Amino acid sequence: MTRRAQIGFTLIELMIVVAIIGVLAVVAGTAYRRYMDSGRTAEAMAMLGEIRAKEEAYRAEFSQYYGWGGGSELSSASLPVVDSQTCYTGGNKEPCPKAVAPSGFTGTWANWQQLGINAPKSQLYCGYIVNYGAGTTGTGAGVGYPSGTLGSNIVGTSATGVPWWYAIAICDNDGTTTTNATFTTAYNTTNVSAQNEHN
Repeated sequence: MTRRAQIGFTLIELMIVVAIIGVLAVVAGTAYRRYMDSGRTAEAMAMLGEIRAKEEAYRAEFSQYYGWGGGSELSSASLPVVDSQTCYTGGNKEPCPKAVAPSGFTGTWANWQQLGINAPKSQLYCGYIVNYGAGTTGTGAGVGYPSGTLGSNIVGTSATGVPWWYAIAICDNDGTTTTNATFTTAYNTTNVSAQNEHN
């Protein structure tokens, strides 16, 4: 009597296949997240470049720089505001697209119009802050040197003696408000410093 060969997979073979699929899913998910983060980084770099060009044009015309942050470096001072948006059904928040200048340039959005900023898209994922000063004595927006940590790191902690500005891009890449990705540049450098790029 001949025995028929059984066709199928053993339990061990199935467990190996499941483990391989699980590893591939983790790798693919991480790669996709980094890909999306890099898109938001590209947006931030483009907007900071736009801000730089407009600030220099503004100074050429008015002999000073322009800003709207009021010295604040918090996401609540950014345009558009980061971390307070409910973007999807169910109350899920960042990262998500936020409308540029809703209802036209009104309220704080008039600052963008004053500086002449043109966002490359109708929606932005990151928020932007510009603080500025005349370079005289004192701290905070409009005066000698920045009172915020990011601005002090890039502009300094003493009166510059010349007008200054610095800009911050804030991107919430992980949906938590405790730590956000920040990109900072200023009048005295063409470099952009990045912190917590994937947060």
